[in-house]
Parts: sequence; C-alpha cells; structure tokens
Amino acid sequence: MTRLTPILLSVLLALLVLLSPVVARAHAALLSVTPAEGVLLDAAPTEAVLQFNETVRPLAITLIGPDGDSRDLTAAATGDSTLTIALPDLKRGTQVLTWRVTSDDGHPVAGTLIFSVGEVSGAVEVAAGDPLVAGLLWGVKLLMSVGLVLGIGGALFGALAGLSPGTGPILVRLIGLGLVMTPLALGLHGADALGLSLSGIFTADAWSTGWATSFGTMTVLALMAGLFGLAGLSVRPLAFVAVALVAAAYASAGHAGAADPRWLTRPAVFAHLMALTFWLGALIPLLRWLRRADGSPALQRFSDLIPFAVILLAASGLALGFVQMGDAGFGGWRTAYGRILVAKLALLVILLLLAAWNRWSLTTPALRAEPRATGRLRMVIIAELILVTAILGLAAGWRFTPPPRALAMVVAAPPAYAHIMTGEVMADLTITPGSTGTVAAAIWLSDGEMQPISPQAVTLSVSMPERGIERMSREATQDADGLWHVSDLVLPLAGEWRVELEIRLTRFSMTRIEGTIDIK
Repeated sequence: MTRLTPILLSVLLALLVLLSPVVARAHAALLSVTPAEGVLLDAAPTEAVLQFNETVRPLAITLIGPDGDSRDLTAAATGDSTLTIALPDLKRGTQVLTWRVTSDDGHPVAGTLIFSVGEVSGAVEVAAGDPLVAGLLWGVKLLMSVGLVLGIGGALFGALAGLSPGTGPILVRLIGLGLVMTPLALGLHGADALGLSLSGIFTADAWSTGWATSFGTMTVLALMAGLFGLAGLSVRPLAFVAVALVAAAYASAGHAGAADPRWLTRPAVFAHLMALTFWLGALIPLLRWLRRADGSPALQRFSDLIPFAVILLAASGLALGFVQMGDAGFGGWRTAYGRILVAKLALLVILLLLAAWNRWSLTTPALRAEPRATGRLRMVIIAELILVTAILGLAAGWRFTPPPRALAMVVAAPPAYAHIMTGEVMADLTITPGSTGTVAAAIWLSDGEMQPISPQAVTLSVSMPERGIERMSREATQDADGLWHVSDLVLPLAGEWRVELEIRLTRFSMTRIEGTIDIK
C-alpha cells in the first residue's frame, strides 16, 4: 500500500457522500394548515392538509376526539411537501390532530392542530415528548462525538507523527465509547422523533423510525469509522479512511449537511470535520508525548500541520454559518440556534487564542525541552480538551434547534385582493395574509367617481356554503387612515370565498355589494 492509497480512499469516500442524490432542502417548516388553527366549523371536514416548505415523511399522526378517543391516522397521510390526511367521521366537539414528520436532515418536526365541529367542547390535553429522552439524546450524541472525534483523530495523529507508549489503549477506549454510543443515539433519535417515553427505546418502532431517517446512514458510516479507527492504530493508512468516514457521517445528516446549496454545504461539513478531527484528536497524544523527553518530533510535526487545519476549519465554518443564518439578519442571532452559535464561537475564539499561545510562545521553548514551557503547554492542552468538550456539547444541542434559514421560510402569504362595486359604491378589499387562518381585512370605500365616502357603518360577511361554512359577519371600524378594518377574522379553508359588504350610507340609506376573494 503506497502513501497515496489512504488519501485516494478518503477522496473517493468524500465523492460518494457529496454526490449522493439530493431530494430536499433540509429542515422542514410548516407553512399552513387546513382547517385553520382554532376554527369552529359547522360541518365536519373530510381531510386535513399540512403544507411544508419541503418534502417530509410522516412519523406519527394521531386524532384525539372530544371524548379522548385516540385514532392513528399515519397511514391516512399522503403527499410529499403537502400532506393530505383523510379524516374519519368526526364527533361534535373539539378535535386535536397531533403530527410528527421528519425532514431530509433527519430531525423531527412536530405540531398540534386544534379545531372544533359544531361546538367548542375543550381540547384534550396532549402529552409532549419526554424531556428525559431529549436530554439523554443530547448526552449520548456528545459522548459519541467525543469518542469518535478524539479517538479517530488520535489514530490519525499516530499515523502522521507516531504515538507514545500507553496512548494506544486510551484511544481504543475512546473509539469504543463512540461505537457504543452511536447505535444508542439512533434508538433515542427514533424515540424522540415519535414523542415516546424512555421505555419506547425498547420498541421496534423507535429503531425503525430512527433507521428510516438520514441518521440511519450516519450510524452506518460512524460505526465503519470507529472500526477503521481501531484498525488504523495498527495499520496506519487506515486511520485516513477512518477520518474520512467520520467526516462523511456528519455530512450525511443534520442541519448543515442537508442545507442548500449542497454542492457547498456537504463538502464544507466534510472539510470542517476533517480539520476538527485532526486538531482535537491530536491533543491527547500530544499530552502524552510531552511527558517524555523524546516527544519533540511529534510536537514539531503537529506545529507544522496545525495552521492548515485551522485555515480549513475557519473557511468551512464561515461558509456553513452564512448558509445556516440565511437572510434572517440580526434577528437570527436571537434564535436558539443563534445563541448556541454565539456561545460556540466564543469558546472557539478562546480555543484559537490558546492555540496561538501554544504555537508562538510555548512550542519553541518546549522543543528545546525547557521544563517550564513544557509544563505550561501541558496545562494549556488540558484547558483545550475542556473547551473541546464544551464545544461538542453545544454542537449536539443544535439537534433541537431549527436554523434561522428554516425559520425564515415561515413567512406570511401575500395579501389577497378583491375589487367589488355597484353603480354607486366601490370597495377595495385586502385580506392579510391571503391564506387560511386568522387574518385581518382592510376596506377602502369610494363612490362611482372614485372619491372617498364616509358611511356611518360597514359590516363584512364571508361564507363558503358549498364547503359547509355559512355566513360569518363582523363589524368594521374606521381608523385614522380612512380604511375600515376587521381584525381576528378566521378563514379556515383555502379557495374562493363569497364576500358581502353591508354599507350604511345614512340613517335611511344602506347598500350591499357582493363579490369573491381567493384565499390560498
């Protein structure tokens, strides 16, 4: 096996991951629901529609009736980005439709739709996901990352600079930790996606659900990475393959690797993990080498290579940060994702400052075997290991936080507009947003000469009788802008709505005008 073989294998593996088919845009965001949230319907709907910004796969859809009876409707859901759920005969009262879907990044998206038929009877309380499962998932993913990144990175350092006696068993234990935590993370991911309690991890549904997401692919690649990492401790070129596999694992799932444009994000995640694994994995072997008098060659080798890793890490991190923050602007930094990113960047800055102190102040005297510099260098490396654990812990927290680019996709639909007129009165009606749910109406009134008029009262009525929605009337109020406004109007269904305006011009004169308006 030539020296080029591990590099060629790594490149080949990267191409296999990065050129895999692309079918979606990553973290799903709910755009609209039908019937609208909180609506009271005269007649029971035959279906519910959930519209997302991208293709999703239903994990669990449950309908809870007013009497508390629960029915599984997962099999009744069809579609890709628009899920249409066929509803059974509904009893009179408040209905609760809970849903969980998974997007292309493997992360679950959940929600609850509450609507009523005939009367509002009060909603049955719905149990949320188990916080213990979410907490364990975070901890297991942290241990998985610590084990695989530090262990496989240590094997790579050994391939490049050698390992001191006694370091190999430490790396074996680290990789073993990662190998144990990886499948456990898959089961917890499935249980969390389905909203199960901790005991749910012992069910086949949890494991099959986790396997069906992109975390199934990640698990296979991560396990392969661990096995190659163990082998790489003896056969050094295999350590390069292990690093490529662990980088490919993290590029195959999660927010960053699934974001568009994938020609940028997947190679960026791959490069980010390659650089991170080399840097972090070198810390334990270096700490061990600094205990020995013959550790200077290993320290010199690390000093020569680390600038390239830092540059690659920074460039790929900046690219991913710009993609994930999207066009959210300053508001994106106030999201949960943004706060985690700020904390991670702060710790990374401290880590870079320590690394700079290592390289420009401590490495040269340590290479001369000066005891004081060597002792300080070891203390700094221990501090770096603590920071590394904190950074990996923050990164594991991103599992539960949609990035700002996904949140920015949940934007209001454009307003709907209608022009209604008779011979003496004209009305321009604007409904914002022009979609189902709670909306606001603004009405501009003018006469046949398009001059504004000032009626005494205006009533807006909307209906969709062919879908069982009879006339709903609201009194409008006039603001200083001259427009007549109706707020908190609920339009539960998309389609063509009939609109009627009752305009009282004087105490003894009233006119009605009718038309239609399209709601998306």
